[in-house]
Amino acid sequence: MRRKILLGVCAMALFAGVYGIPADAAFEPELEAAYNTAVQGQDTLEGLNVSVTERTVSSATNLAAEKTMELKVSGIQTDTLKADIQVKSEETASESYYTDGHYYAETSDGKTKREMDRASIWQMINANTYLDLTSNYLKMLCSEKNADGSVTYRFAATPETLSDYAKKLLQGAGNEQGFAIDSLQGTMQVDTDGHVTSRSIQLVYTVTQQEQSETFLMTSDVKFHQLGEIVEVALPDLSGYKAQSADKPAETLTPLARTVYVSSDVNVRAAGDLGAAILGGLSAGTSVMETGYTSDGWVQVQYNGAAGYVWGDYVTTTRPVITKDGSGTMYATAEVNVRSTYSSDGTIYGTLSKGMAVEITGTTDNGWVRVKYNGTTAYVYADYLSWKAPMVDTYVKNGYQSGTVVDASFGVLVIRRDDGGGEITFNTTYAQLNLKDTIETGDWVEVSYSGAGAPYTASTVNDYTRHVNAAEPQSVSAEGVITSLTPDTMQILDTNGICREFDLSESEFEMADGLYEGKYVIVYWMSRTNGAETKDIPAFRVQGA
Repeated sequence: MRRKILLGVCAMALFAGVYGIPADAAFEPELEAAYNTAVQGQDTLEGLNVSVTERTVSSATNLAAEKTMELKVSGIQTDTLKADIQVKSEETASESYYTDGHYYAETSDGKTKREMDRASIWQMINANTYLDLTSNYLKMLCSEKNADGSVTYRFAATPETLSDYAKKLLQGAGNEQGFAIDSLQGTMQVDTDGHVTSRSIQLVYTVTQQEQSETFLMTSDVKFHQLGEIVEVALPDLSGYKAQSADKPAETLTPLARTVYVSSDVNVRAAGDLGAAILGGLSAGTSVMETGYTSDGWVQVQYNGAAGYVWGDYVTTTRPVITKDGSGTMYATAEVNVRSTYSSDGTIYGTLSKGMAVEITGTTDNGWVRVKYNGTTAYVYADYLSWKAPMVDTYVKNGYQSGTVVDASFGVLVIRRDDGGGEITFNTTYAQLNLKDTIETGDWVEVSYSGAGAPYTASTVNDYTRHVNAAEPQSVSAEGVITSLTPDTMQILDTNGICREFDLSESEFEMADGLYEGKYVIVYWMSRTNGAETKDIPAFRVQGA
């Protein structure tokens, strides 16, 4: 698979253990010193203005939880540290503040404040921005000097090197049993003044609960603003916040051991408090082990091997059915009932006959499709629907026609019939094309087809015309959702309902978060046959959409 090559200084090329790098390999002193100077220089700033975008995806469900954070901090080098923290997710939006040794937040008890020392608030900030990810925790470190004088550092770490760092990030959140880091890699940009301008982290970790494991990919993009400048933090009137103890009494937690399900995307916090640090998120439908509940409505769960807290309204003992929005037209492949809900127990609203089209509005994770039916929302079992209209009994079998090509667009062929019957249109997506080179306007062709009306479905197209100046292969593309993925091949279901298989061995990739099943992509390849190939297509570019 073709990859872009990074030019620059690289202390270790890949992960130890996996790629055979000796454990005692050392970084180049100058490279290590420059990297650490940039990282540790963030501790000497007077203020921080930071934007964080974080996304966590489960390998088991392919569901994603996202959050953004806007953080402003002033007085870092003084005793008057102030912080304004704003967090948004699909679940909620929250604002919290720090000043005069107190943390202010809106909790289940209302607007509260509690004592918090400077080290604790700094640890909370670091857990979201990776401020102190020094070379001590890394196994690979590279640098590349850019045209504008800035430097790009690329780094990676192993579970062994990250052990202490993980414990520090989870400090106070419980033990780490069941949580294992599989890999960490990222980049850091440093400007000509030595300031870190951005940091991107990709962390793969596995959570094991009751002998069942689930792997997650977490991506974190951190951008630093107002570098070297004074950051002003304007706090609102905090007089209405009531004092609260920093720690909840142990007696408020009732131990319990059972599996529960997340009914909606939700944040996981370090304590049963809306002002507590966010450890991460859980996607709707995810199962999690409940280990207790509090008297004020929080549920304690096992999260990344540690104790986390989720608001009780977002969990249930019954696995919820998750519906994803979607749109398009599907066709019944056989007669099928239309029901009031995503269950065979649902009320039957009516039936779809074979070949009937229906507008879809979403899909469920238990095998049903949400549709519009007679002006209301209804559900049809997915096994009886297809993106492609099925062939019904009224179709003509083994039709034949010859004529002159009028149009030979992508997947479409229009000819003027030899028998004087006017023009006829064919879908050539699945046709066997017997060609000397390309199909062009004016060529005489023979077409075997089936169908009851335009466009007919071509099964074979014969064109024996050889062009003196044959057209060069043309770039064509298709876009759709990845349905199958191996290191060298990829299948997509495109927007026309066609399943296409691509050879990725010579592909270039333009995307931020990599390939995975369920991802929407645009694939480009070269074609002489109007783009009608459906298998083993050599793709030259895959673009994330």
